[in-house]
Amino acid sequence: MMSFKKAICAICDKPQAEAYKPFCSAKCKLIDLGNWIDGDYRLPSEEVPSDAEILDISIHLLQNKEKS
Repeated sequence: MMSFKKAICAICDKPQAEAYKPFCSAKCKLIDLGNWIDGDYRLPSEEVPSDAEILDISIHLLQNKEKS
């Protein structure tokens, strides 16, 4: 006989809600989004971006700012 564990929320350990998988609620979903935006999930790295990568990002940000 196999036993299955109930899936739990990735943020608060409550049971997952079908509508918000892998979370239990919209609140936990937004908390996770905020963690991504704040960079809490980034992987540590010693790698430094090249000048070309920095320039590409700067150009992209300026173009998006002009569209706003």
